[in-house]
Amino acid sequence: MHYTLRLLTIQQFQRAAALICACETIRRADPALWGTAPFRIGLWVGGGVTPNNTDQASTWLKDRRKEKGRGRRSRSGSPHQLTSCPWCGTKLDAGRDITVDTVLRRTIITCPDAFACPFGEGAFGVPADERGLPVLVVDEEIYRLPPSLVIATVDKFAQLPWKGETQALFGQVSKRCTRHGYVAADAVDSEWERHSHPAQGNHPAATTVDVPRVRPPDLIVQDELHLISGPLGSLTGLYEAAIDRLACWDVEPGRTVRPKVIASTATVRRAERQIRDLFSRRTAVFPPPGLTADDNFFARRRATDVKPGRRYVGICAQGVRTKSVAIRVYVAQLAAAELLHQRYGRTELTDPYMTLVGYFNSLRDLGGMRRLVEDDISTRLIRADRRDLAVRYIGEPAELTSRMSSDAIPGILEKLELTFTGMRKKGTARPIDVLLATNMIAVGVDVSRLGAMVVNNQPKSTAEYIQATSRVGRRSPGLVFTVLNWARPRDLSHYETFESFHATVYQHVEALSVTPFADRALDRGLTGVLASLVRNLKQQYNGNRGAQFFDVRGELADHVVRSLQRRAEDVTDVKHTGAELVTRLKQRLDHWDLRRKAPGAVLGYSTASRQGDLTPLLKKPDGAGWRLMTCPTSLREVEPPVQLMFVGDVGQDPVTEPPFVPRPPSEGDTADTADTLWGQP
Repeated sequence: MHYTLRLLTIQQFQRAAALICACETIRRADPALWGTAPFRIGLWVGGGVTPNNTDQASTWLKDRRKEKGRGRRSRSGSPHQLTSCPWCGTKLDAGRDITVDTVLRRTIITCPDAFACPFGEGAFGVPADERGLPVLVVDEEIYRLPPSLVIATVDKFAQLPWKGETQALFGQVSKRCTRHGYVAADAVDSEWERHSHPAQGNHPAATTVDVPRVRPPDLIVQDELHLISGPLGSLTGLYEAAIDRLACWDVEPGRTVRPKVIASTATVRRAERQIRDLFSRRTAVFPPPGLTADDNFFARRRATDVKPGRRYVGICAQGVRTKSVAIRVYVAQLAAAELLHQRYGRTELTDPYMTLVGYFNSLRDLGGMRRLVEDDISTRLIRADRRDLAVRYIGEPAELTSRMSSDAIPGILEKLELTFTGMRKKGTARPIDVLLATNMIAVGVDVSRLGAMVVNNQPKSTAEYIQATSRVGRRSPGLVFTVLNWARPRDLSHYETFESFHATVYQHVEALSVTPFADRALDRGLTGVLASLVRNLKQQYNGNRGAQFFDVRGELADHVVRSLQRRAEDVTDVKHTGAELVTRLKQRLDHWDLRRKAPGAVLGYSTASRQGDLTPLLKKPDGAGWRLMTCPTSLREVEPPVQLMFVGDVGQDPVTEPPFVPRPPSEGDTADTADTLWGQP
């Protein structure tokens, strides 16, 4: 399953873990029918979210136990991605319920309910290598023990040319250690991975045995398809050419089966073209359109008197600073919600409006509002009774942004589920009064109790606006305040056509742009796709030293070039694009061959420990310019920052340019106008 945002990935991982636990429980009850291989789920995301190897997980756990709950959060990868047991719901504690077995090279998460839960420490009849929850949150384990379901971000595609171990995810395996799992070609250079292991503790002796190839992925699910657009979408579509080929299954000679691809999206235009550019497949909508638009199997339209929807309120105060308007909107909503909550006896009727969600287009705007919530808004709420509203004391605002550490996000999502109904026990967590979020909340956050949102300025795209505001009003009627800036022409235009825009909002969804075989996309991603296919299609070229033995005139090289050429021609319907792609590929292969034949050097894909004699073929982006064999490590950061310098008129020396002299304010200017005009020539 592919996702684009880490928040969405983590949430889906938590939900899918319950499904895998159910599968594993059924398998354990009848292994003769369902086999001896356990069902597992893996979280394959960036190193800032989960650990890349067991050593990093062990270091994280030691640091966490040293802190002893003092509240400091690490920004490194965390194996603590589940806040509670997905099977029985018992709350998990990272320091107590997560252990690292250095012999098995496993990070094990066990349920604290030792006897009642089948995934607790006291589960009867469970082998040592299967104890705990069937979840894998360390990259090293995902490569050695390929799980039944992998939930990943598309950014991980960039690791295919850099890490040979990834080929296990596509069934390209040949050896298996009876203790650690599948063995990659580079594992012989690891101290812990040898041909045999003596007995140690409760673990019997282990050996490495030959195994046949494993079946590659049968199903690929792409959720939130509309998020894959622009530069990210173009590189994703290019790397999908490698993913699609690696996931093919040769059933018999001359017959190759591609994996099934299911994509889901809510707000998209020209989906057929986008799917063709990304996956090189035709589009089949499921379910097909029926007799009425009111019921399409997934959604049913109901009258507002039966199930109220969302009320959109546009606010645009001419001549008033946007921050001043936002302060008043926040105070009015928070205090009015408290008044109604007290009037109706603190019931579930008014609870959805007690938590206010603030949506922002940038971290800069969000940071400014956070200070206002902590200062101005909190102070005004204490005096809200002067305006016939209720006095309210709010806690510190919560955030859902990219600057939050990954291990803090599950706790925030859990707090959002807490209600304001009833009496709160001493020592329990306080419900969130104000949540400030960027587009991280626009997808994947499914907290049904939220009912109120303030949108600060009109979002950049209509699809983002629809997705963000749909986070509220799911269970109860939703209330969305859109605070528009009168000084911005686009915001003002939306305010002037507010009613008609919302009446036909889906007609304004923009078409998405995905160009995987454009010149600049090929400059950035073609080397990575070429190395991914060469390194992962054949076992003999998978190891880091395999780059030295690759024959650029051989059968595999010709197969890679032809498959990418067919892909480019199928996607673009232009023969010239395929010919241009072949020219670029041969240029890279010639360079590869030249480097391979250089005297006195052994070519490897990248630098590695204990392999100091290797010369790296691939170059990491370093900001010094993109070279022929530069290969991205992330699909998002593909462009270096650009420095701009203002030099004035052509031929004019910026050093001798006359100094800027502001226009002084006139007598008729007001204080606000003077501040605005001061600094204009």
